[in-house]
Amino acid sequence: MVQIDIFEKSLYVSNVLGAIIYGLELYLAFTTIHLLVIDRSRRTRKQKLFYICYIISIVLVQTLGAVSNTALGYLMWLEHRDFPGGPMAYYTSSATSWNNFTGLVSVEMTNFLGNSLSLYRCYIIWGRNTAVMVLPVLMFLTASAMAIITLVQSDGTSIYSSQSVNFVVIWTSVTSGLNVLLTALICFRLLSARHRLLKLNMTAPAQYIGVVAILVESSLPFPVLGIIHAVLSAKGIGVYMAFAVFWGLYAGIAPILIIYRIAKGTAWPNDDNTVFSAVKFGTMRTTTDTATDSFFTRMDSELGDNTRTIALKNLHSSHSSV
Repeated sequence: MVQIDIFEKSLYVSNVLGAIIYGLELYLAFTTIHLLVIDRSRRTRKQKLFYICYIISIVLVQTLGAVSNTALGYLMWLEHRDFPGGPMAYYTSSATSWNNFTGLVSVEMTNFLGNSLSLYRCYIIWGRNTAVMVLPVLMFLTASAMAIITLVQSDGTSIYSSQSVNFVVIWTSVTSGLNVLLTALICFRLLSARHRLLKLNMTAPAQYIGVVAILVESSLPFPVLGIIHAVLSAKGIGVYMAFAVFWGLYAGIAPILIIYRIAKGTAWPNDDNTVFSAVKFGTMRTTTDTATDSFFTRMDSELGDNTRTIALKNLHSSHSSV
């Protein structure tokens, strides 16, 4: 009885706070679209159109989830408040209703969109190195399979029933792990590029550190919320529903937040498109530095635009002491 009471309260709190977070997401999305429309950088029209369509897709999917949660609350506490056994009895009996199904689909689609963009971004930044992408792709396929299995297993019951909850935990854990792995790979690539430039006594753009910080700041809450949600779900602790809603909403906020900071110019300055147009060498004794296999490609502001070289490709340079 105590767990049921806690679950109902967490469901109510998650609905209220979820509506607030959804409102913030709408504000962030429309602000980002506005910044992209008025953007005068070298981003092409096609690139900006892709970002805008991507943001709209996430907002539409998240809207589906918000409507589902609102409908659930309305039906539980208002429309069917006289249901025998109370609101929680109605919730249990209506576990297979349309609003529960669409809510789950919303979270799964949001995760799919976010993971797809992260995979592509990582693939481009690593110079289309397929070997690096083997593990992330396998994790992505596993997460997608677990999401589908969760949906199938929840047919006729709740996704948190005894027959479905294990798949929910696996899906959440793998998705969170994939997010951590992709963020780590991207950050490692950027920091490695910066380190190799410094070893050549070349001035590395300070934005490398800024991009890494932005990626970590924007992505970190997602796996943290996911892990908490997975643990609470596995143990059947009533407050898991609140973290499920927060995790699902942040799955949409994280990629939009990165695009927002790019459009605003805080992820990678728009006037820094030709990063190494003026290369500065420090004073050194006569030597020959050879850097091979150091081709780094980045998308506009580290997010998915078409390739633009930011560093060295088979550079052979001889420097005389000054």
